[in-house]
Amino acid sequence: MVKQTIIPVLKSIKDCERAGEYTDEFVIVMDVHLSQLGHCCQLVKQNGKKVIIHLDLIKGLKSDGYAVEFLINDLNVDGVISVKSSVIDKVKKLGKIAIQRIFIIDTQSYKKSIGLINSSKPDYIEMLPGCLFKMIRRVKEDLGVNVIAGGLIETEDEYEEAIKSGATSITTSKKLLLKKCKNRK
Repeated sequence: MVKQTIIPVLKSIKDCERAGEYTDEFVIVMDVHLSQLGHCCQLVKQNGKKVIIHLDLIKGLKSDGYAVEFLINDLNVDGVISVKSSVIDKVKKLGKIAIQRIFIIDTQSYKKSIGLINSSKPDYIEMLPGCLFKMIRRVKEDLGVNVIAGGLIETEDEYEEAIKSGATSITTSKKLLLKKCKNRK
């Protein structure tokens, strides 16, 4: 399982080449083209990291069960993020880390998210925006699932507030926050 408070988000081959700069175990790859994905995963693995793919944000790859099989069986990824419950179910059946992304914008979206999470039972929830600190605590209490805060966390104070509010981790590509992941002993 993920045991780090900041999970670096890598969005290019160049980012993946630098995966070894981070001292923690996991990174997330997203926003790359399907033709680059295999190479990105290989670079991350060569740097001794475990890779989680944000399936919904890979260009040219449909977010479905076949894509999950490809990611896990062919690219040997360690986990998958998706908004789709069917994808989360498939990831869990194949024994990898399943992270369901939810967007909380109002009470209705919160109630809908509760139903989705109760149905799919992911290992983690990635809640967006991650700066809704009171909702982090509420989601964790209501659902009993570890929360990863993502989106709009831009400062160290916001990072610390997310963790204090009960988030297991945050996801970020912000250089200021990624510095905290480098060269930690």
